[in-house]
Formats: sequence, structure tokens, C-alpha cells
Amino acid sequence: MKISEIKKYDKIAILGYGKEGKSTLRFLKKLGVKDITILDKKEILEKEDGIFYQTGENYLKNISDFDLVIKTPGISPYLNNLLKYKDKIISSVDIFLNNYSGKVIGITGTKGKSTTSTVLYLTLQNAGYKVKLVGNIGDPVLDEIDILAGESYDYVVFELSSYMLEGLIGQLYIGYINNVYICHYDWHFGAENYNNAKKNILEIAKHKVANVQIKEKFSDLSNVRFFGIGTDIFYKDEKFFLNGEVVLEDRNFLLKGEHNRINICGIIAIISQIVADKHNSTWILHKLISGLKETLESFNGLPHRIQDIGTYKGITFVDDAIATTPDSTKAAINTFGDKLGTIFLGGQDSGFDFSELVNIISNSNIKNLVLFPDTGLKIFGDLSTFDFDKKYEFKFRNKFFNIFKTKSMESAVKFAYEFTEKGKICLLSTASPSFSVWNSYIEKGTQFQEFVKKYSI
Repeated sequence: MKISEIKKYDKIAILGYGKEGKSTLRFLKKLGVKDITILDKKEILEKEDGIFYQTGENYLKNISDFDLVIKTPGISPYLNNLLKYKDKIISSVDIFLNNYSGKVIGITGTKGKSTTSTVLYLTLQNAGYKVKLVGNIGDPVLDEIDILAGESYDYVVFELSSYMLEGLIGQLYIGYINNVYICHYDWHFGAENYNNAKKNILEIAKHKVANVQIKEKFSDLSNVRFFGIGTDIFYKDEKFFLNGEVVLEDRNFLLKGEHNRINICGIIAIISQIVADKHNSTWILHKLISGLKETLESFNGLPHRIQDIGTYKGITFVDDAIATTPDSTKAAINTFGDKLGTIFLGGQDSGFDFSELVNIISNSNIKNLVLFPDTGLKIFGDLSTFDFDKKYEFKFRNKFFNIFKTKSMESAVKFAYEFTEKGKICLLSTASPSFSVWNSYIEKGTQFQEFVKKYSI
């Protein structure tokens, strides 16, 4: 929807009043919209004069009264019959993509999108381009729309979650999918809706780039630049290949893990698309690859993503709090292999299948398991007979583990210090969402780091 059209509506509601909702309010006030109502289930303590509020259990009761509703990403359209009003509901992302005329590179994926977005952003900067990072990892787009319109940016890198992509209308210069795993099925009301939301980034893109593995999820893909095994963009023998030639060697790169090598292949695929649009200029390819190399030699990752927080008392502690699915925890385990001695598992039950993860752990050198509610208490079978905050020796598939059930990160870290063998790694990578014990993965990872340092002395 064009901004000029938004100004014509008399009564506008903002659905959800978190970070994005507050950004939307600032945007509407700049437009001079007079009749604005905030709809939110939570009570709002700090209210602005001249703004109307409908909160509590019945916050959606009068939604039909509004001419236009701008929904924040966190609220599912599948709840409370919101699809009934889809013709009057838009999002901040809709507004941005339909009003910004520059080149927007949209990045999504179940895992790795924040790292990929950041590395791409830094790569373009290091290559000499003027670039902005927005979306999930950057600032709310409506806070940036005036800045972007007033300045000449070469590219905008936009990290897009499945929530943002659900029903999105607009156009991207490049749409990119890193991977699609089981995640957020509750919000999307099933796998099909989740997968379609991710796929939407390709549907609205002029140029499409994707991990070849997504072919397992989507059969009707066309005009997609794929990367990965079996394509012309891949990683092998510590080298990155493009069109049969080595374009980058894996030397002195700070990012850990095979999954990050896949992320790098994806960025090379985006680079190849940019170069194709520049008449396949060899000079531009060299400039962009040099920018990527410079980035990888200085960027060691985002917080809470396989983050090495230090070695204390002979034990290396790694914070991978962002790992909230079995697939992401498997990637972390594969990164460290036989060096792992202790792993922290468990969180909110989202119906994941842990069987493959259990097989990997059973065949690993991991000896110590810290298990948090809810899923940690059943990944390895019924552990209800074991008390909380006590160490037990537990036999599972002819292998003995030290297990420790707890709701306390402090107790978990103390256990890790006591039982992790010197020279080994203690890994926080819970394979489940954080909300059974913590408010977010950030809170979980921050607690882990605080207690690791507290007991390091």
C-alpha cells in the first residue's frame, strides 16, 4: 500500500504494541493521521495523549470498526479469526516494500538468517557500497523509511522472519532462503503455512537465490539460483567454488561450523547474482569477494550463536542459546565433535522429533547432560523418578551419562564446572524454545555467560 493511500483512511488501528507497533505509531503520527487506536492484549501503562487504546481479553472486539489495521509481525493472522479481515490488514513490511524504490535484498531461513544478513551487510560495506541493515536484526523499517528515501543507498539488506513473510505483498530485488526446518508451526497453524510463508520471499523477488536443500520442501521452483552440494556454488576441501573456479579459500576465518560454510556459499550466490546484473564484471566480482574475505577474517559471529565465551578452569564454554530446534543443536554438535563434554538441553515443548539428535548424542563423547523443563525431561525417556538439582548416573543405550535435571541456570553451570573434563567444551544448545524457563534465548544466554564468569574464580 502506498503512503498516499494510507493518509486517506479515517480510522486506523495498530495491532500489537511492541517494538514494531511503537515504530508504526511514530510513522502514522508523522503522516498526520489523527484517529489512531492501539489494539493489544496486554495492558499498556505508558499511554500517549490523543491516542485511543483497546486492551485486555476483548482487544479485538471492535476490529471491524477500523478502515485499516497495521499488524505487527508477532501476532498470528490465524488466531481470533483475523483472516476474516485480511483485506483491511497490512504490515509495516508491506508499507516499506511498496514505497521504497531501491534495491532490497531479503534474507530468510529457519536458522542462520541473522548471521547471513550481517555478513552480507558487512561484505557490501567492505566492498565500498552504501548499504543499510533493517528488519529482524536491524531497526524497524518504518523508523528508516524517511532516511532511506532521502539518501541514496546501493542496497538494503532486510532480514525477514516467517512472521513478516506471511501474506506479504511487495517486491524484492533478491529473495534468499538459507534453509527450512521445523519451527513456528504453532504460530502458522501447521507446516504447510510455515513453508509457504518462507517460500513467499521467492515469489515476490525479481531474482531468487536458495539453498538446494529446499527442493525437498518445494517441488514447483523455477528460475532459482541454487547453492550447495550438486550446484556450481559449493564448499569442498576448505575452498569455495563458483562456476568451477575457486573464488575463496577458508583461511583465518573466525566463524565456526560447517553450517556457516553453507551460509558463506549463500552469500557467494547473492554476489554472483549482483555481478550478473553488472554485466558479469570481473572487477565487481573481485571487489565483492575481497569484501567477503575481509569480513570473514574479522567477524566472529553474533552473540549467543556458537559464541566462545572463554576457557575457565580448563573448560571452554560455548553459548549457542539461539539453538531452539534439534537441527540447530545438531549443527552445533557437529561443529565441535569429540571436544564436547557437557551439553545443556531442554525448553518449551513444540512437538519436535528428537530421535536423530538422541542418536548423535548417544554416539558422541558427551558424558554430561544438563536437562531443563519441559523437553529435557523426556528427550531420553521418562526421567520423572529423578529429583531436580541432583546428579545421577544414567544408563542409556549401553552408555553411561551424568545427568542433572534443573530449572536453574546457576545450578546447571555449577554442575558443568564440577563434572566437565578439563580440555573439553560445555555447550549451551537446548534444541528447544526458551520459554519454559526463560523469557527469551537472549535471557537464557545472558544468564549462562554471567554464571560461567561468576564461578570462574
